[in-house]
Amino acid sequence: CVMHLVGLGSNTAEKPEGREGITRMSAANHIPVVGVGASAGGIEAFKSFFGAMPIDTGMAFVIVTHLPSGRKSSLPEILGRYTAMPVVSATQNASLKSGHVYVCPPDRLLTVKGGKLRLTPLTPELHRFPIDKFLISLAEAQQDAAVGILLSGGGSDGTLGLRAIRDAGGFTMAQGHDGSGPNQSSMPDTAVAAGVVDLVLPVEVMGARLAAFARKQSALVTTTEMDISASSATAKALATIANILLTHLGHDFSGYKPNTFLRRVQRRMKVLQVDTIGRYVAHLRKDPDEVRLLFRDLLIGVTSFFRDPAAFKVLEEEVIPALFKDKGANSTIRVWVPGCATGEEAYSIAILMREHMARLRTVPAVQIFATDIDEGALQIARIGRYQRPALANVNKERMKRFFLRRTPAL
Repeated sequence: CVMHLVGLGSNTAEKPEGREGITRMSAANHIPVVGVGASAGGIEAFKSFFGAMPIDTGMAFVIVTHLPSGRKSSLPEILGRYTAMPVVSATQNASLKSGHVYVCPPDRLLTVKGGKLRLTPLTPELHRFPIDKFLISLAEAQQDAAVGILLSGGGSDGTLGLRAIRDAGGFTMAQGHDGSGPNQSSMPDTAVAAGVVDLVLPVEVMGARLAAFARKQSALVTTTEMDISASSATAKALATIANILLTHLGHDFSGYKPNTFLRRVQRRMKVLQVDTIGRYVAHLRKDPDEVRLLFRDLLIGVTSFFRDPAAFKVLEEEVIPALFKDKGANSTIRVWVPGCATGEEAYSIAILMREHMARLRTVPAVQIFATDIDEGALQIARIGRYQRPALANVNKERMKRFFLRRTPAL
């Protein structure tokens, strides 16, 4: 079973059905929620972060850190000295309120669903990547009203979570080395290197940018496809943006779903604090870096292994047996996975193919071609190293047979 991971030769931006990954929900009924992750050196970063934070941002803040099992946390009391906002330990089913700070208690996994916090007792398995797990749940719950921030810390926890938030239309930041730089930089630096961070800033100035983001969020009116077609100015601006992308990067987004295209443009406008789409077009014309950043945003690649269990069940029980029917040792089966992003779907199909091949007496040759226009995503796929949250739907037998645990585990 041979895997080929290739960049698309076409200059057309392909968007297979379902590629967007997270179902779009209007943020109209969502208050902006800021998920902040840190580990080593996080206390000092939190002090600077909240010490400079306006109390009237209209946002809720949730703090998730790495704590050794059994360790009592005094973080709520410490942070309470640096902000006038109420700082409390998170409790089961607590409703998120703007102007409040919630701290994950020790020995608990924190997630959010339906505007309420959920706490699960930590097991050795759940203890891994608690920041990722919270931020991914935040992206699913809050969509474009989600904000993810990584401060000082070691390891790579938080990178997948920021990717989920960015791809849901939210906003991401990481602590930079200017000002009060992180005591431990590998956590924010890993996220920056992965291309999932919108802004790299000193903690002292993050508050002002968050307040601006909250103002943009409250003013945002969700535009429907009917609105786009009815507004000649908006439709013309989107066509101009597609032409800029084609001219600068060689990829044609003119066939991209208008609603999705506009949402990604609006997300970049919020990051840049640009008020009108006309001003954003003008900014694109003079800033090649922004053209590349918009292109990166348009390549939405939220995925995981066996992400749609029902669909993979049909592949396993019906489609794959049919592919192998009447195939001999001299036969070749070829499978193409378009829009493969970081490779999880392609590897999931390869696993199913290998499992079926193990039950056959005569085994044909199998080739799997996986393609994507995002070369950065393909690099991740070629390396084939993934963090635990991407493996949530992989059973124990497949984990043992097809995966190796590394230190630090990925």
